[in-house]
Parts: sequence; structure tokens; C-alpha cells
Amino acid sequence: MDQISSMLVTPSLGHSLGFDQQVKQLIQTAEESIARIDSQIRDLLRLRDRERGVIAALKFVAAPIRKLPAELLVDIFLRAASDANDEGRLRKVLAISHVCAHWNRLACTTPQLWNQCLLPNLTKAPSESYLATTKSFLERSAPLPIPVRIEYQFEAALPLSQLLFGFAPRWKSLSFSHSQITNLRQLPMDALQRLESIDLWDTEEIPPHSPIVVFLGAPRLHTVILDCRNHTRILMPWSQLTKLVIRCFLKPAQDCLGILIQCESIVSADISGILLLQDRDPGGSVQTSTLARLKELCLGFDPVGAVEQPLTPFFASLALPALTKLTIRLDSGTEAIWSPEELTSFQRRSPNMEHLELVGLSITSYGLVTLVTNSPSLIHLELHLCFDNEDAVDSTLQRLRYTSTHLVHAAPRLRNLYIIERFGDFDETALEDMIFSRWWTDEQLASMPVPPRVARLETVHICSYSDLEYSKEFLEKMKQLREEGLVILVE
Repeated sequence: MDQISSMLVTPSLGHSLGFDQQVKQLIQTAEESIARIDSQIRDLLRLRDRERGVIAALKFVAAPIRKLPAELLVDIFLRAASDANDEGRLRKVLAISHVCAHWNRLACTTPQLWNQCLLPNLTKAPSESYLATTKSFLERSAPLPIPVRIEYQFEAALPLSQLLFGFAPRWKSLSFSHSQITNLRQLPMDALQRLESIDLWDTEEIPPHSPIVVFLGAPRLHTVILDCRNHTRILMPWSQLTKLVIRCFLKPAQDCLGILIQCESIVSADISGILLLQDRDPGGSVQTSTLARLKELCLGFDPVGAVEQPLTPFFASLALPALTKLTIRLDSGTEAIWSPEELTSFQRRSPNMEHLELVGLSITSYGLVTLVTNSPSLIHLELHLCFDNEDAVDSTLQRLRYTSTHLVHAAPRLRNLYIIERFGDFDETALEDMIFSRWWTDEQLASMPVPPRVARLETVHICSYSDLEYSKEFLEKMKQLREEGLVILVE
């Protein structure tokens, strides 16, 4: 460095050859020195990074989460992975398993993380990688039962269904939409020991001489949803089912009734697309079947082929002592008749009905009055397009009016009333009197020496499809009721 300083301060009129050579040597020496320093810096940086890694590893080893028991860490994994969306849950599980080697080992040996991720929904033929990944998930979830969904309509996806069929003994639920439902025949009768629920829809035609019988060997099966053709050719252990949903595609009522009465343990049933029967032979006898556990029944009828058809043949065969909710809907513009006599008879066989919803039935004024009169347990009543005329509405409202001096009160537990009808010229006074007779504020109830023998209304919804205009006085009274706490809508 001193040599360089001397050269810079020494006057010189020109550069000699020796001087230039000396400068070049000095530059080379400086560059070599810089290279040595850079190398030393790199070594120091590597040493620094290594020491930082040691510190990080020591901190990781001493981290509180490393001290957690494996069971608690697994519980954290399960909570972190919980997601309503299957795809989102799978992404979270994969992310957890890639945090570190320890977490990966723990995640891959935790079946609960993988038994909810097995719901393939294909739009194209599965690749070898897709099949291998699915198989890996299936194996990681062992020995837990698994939900399976097979929803595709092309032959190229058959390898996936074959893969899933290999794990049939672990199926817990099956959602099956496949043009090859007959492939289920390859399963042995004892393959579905863990199966609890099935949902079959959009399946192929099933030959009458070759029904699907594999579900008969499923001892835990309790929920069945059939939204497919030829459901009568898919044999089920009807007597053990607790929930049944059938979309019949216009099947005779006798077929649907025949299935229902076999379900001795049924708690909830929903059957739609039922073709109504012609009225039975007046001289014939009807055998009544009791479904002692049935609490909720929803029936959708399609009375095709006649202007009016009776509901009598269907309900005359049923006694439902535990029934609390009944919904009946007509799915077309024709009408079905439920005679007052048969309605009363059915109500007596089903005395605990709390929720009744009727849509599109043709019921006379007398029939509606009879209905509310024989409903001691009824809490919720919905009548949609069930009135022959406006007189039927008025008669029903008048029968529901509470009078304390009467010994018998119609629907004494009624709290929620919904009436939707096509006639608009019904009597405002009848509606007003009925509502006010069953409504009291908290203060009014507290001041009564004897409480009323009917329940207080909670919700009233009256809707007309006509051009009815309510009087200003009537609307003001309804507004007053809303301010007092009654949920009421009149439109």
C-alpha cells in the first residue's frame, strides 16, 4: 500500500515499461486478495447459516408443540382439517402432512384424517396417478369405515369403481350415480357389513329377472334414498330401515304402500311421484298395518288420468300412532279427494299429529272443520290450495275461534297457521275473530284468573292469489298484533 502511495505522489512525466509492469502486478495482487477475502466471507456465511440452523433445530426440539402428546397433536390436526367442503378438507390434510417429517409420520398413521377424503367426482377418465393416490388414501384410512361416492357416467372410469369395490367391506355410506349399477352384483352378500346409508340415483335399467340383492346382506343399513328407475328391483332389508326416501317416477300407490308397510322400524319416510289408485271395491275389506315408530311422513301424489281420485285406498291401510308430522302434496293440477269420514278415521289411528301440511287436496268445508276438530295435538297447520271455495276458508276459521264457554275446542295446541288459497272473498271478520280469540299479551295472560284452554298463536300467515284488498281497519288491527309480538303476515 505504501508502494502505491509513493507511486501516486512521485512526479512523473511519462510511464516507463517498468512502471506499467509494476502496476499490473499490484492489480493482480489486489484481485487475488479480494478473491481470498470473498472466499473467507463465503465460508463465514456458510458457518453463520449452519449455526443459525443449529439454533433453529434446537428451538424446534425445545418448542412447546414438540412436547405435546401425539393424541393432542392429532386432535389439533383434526380440528384444523375440519371443513364442510371435501376438497377443502383434503387440501388441509395434505398441507398438514407436508409440514415436517414428524407431522408427516403422524398424519399418515392417523386414519381419521383420511376417511373423509374419499369422495371422487370425476369428469374424465382417472389417470394411473389418480388411482394410486386414491388407493393410498384408502389404505391410510384403514381400518375405519369410509364414505364413498361414485358419480360418473362413462366406461373409462370403471377402474376407479373397481378400486372402490375392493374396499366395500369398509363402506359406511354409498352415494351411487353410475350407469353400471349392475356391477354391484360382483360384491358378495356379506361385503357390506358396515354400510349404514345409501343414495342411489340416475342408474341404469335393471332387468326384472335379475334384481340387485347385495343390500340384503347389510345388517347396519338404516337410511335409504332411491331416486332411480326400477326401485322395486333393488331389494332392501326394509324391516330394519329407519329413514326412507323414494322418488317413484309415477309408480302405482299399491307398490309404494307395499314397500312402506314392510318398514317396521321406520321413523321418517318421504315418497313422491305416487300414482293414485282407483277407489277400492266398496265390499272389500282393508287390512290396516301399524307402523309404531313412524314420526314423519311426506307423500307426493300424482293423480294422473282422472279429474278426481281418492286418497282413501292409501291411508285406509295405515295406523301411525307415533306420527307427529304429515305432509301431503299433489304434484299436478288434478285433484285428490280425502273424504271427511276417512280423514277422521285416519286421525284417530294417528292421534299424536303435531305438524300437518296439505297441498292441493280437495277438501270440503265439512272436511276441514272435521280436520281441525279432531286434532288435539296439532301445533302447526298449513293448508295450500285445499279449499273448494271461500266458504270453506270461513268455516275453518270460525271453527278455530276460541270461546271459553265451549267444552270442546278445535286444535287446542295450535300455534302456527298458514293458509294459502285461490279464493280472496273470504270474511275478514272470521279471520280477525279467530286471531284475537287466540292471542293475548304476556300481561293479559298473567292477569287471567284461569288460563285459556288453548295455546297462544305464534305465527299466522294468510296468502291469497286473488286481487283481494283488505280494509284499512283490518290492516291496522293486524299491525297492532305485530307490535304486540304476534308474527303475522296477511297478503
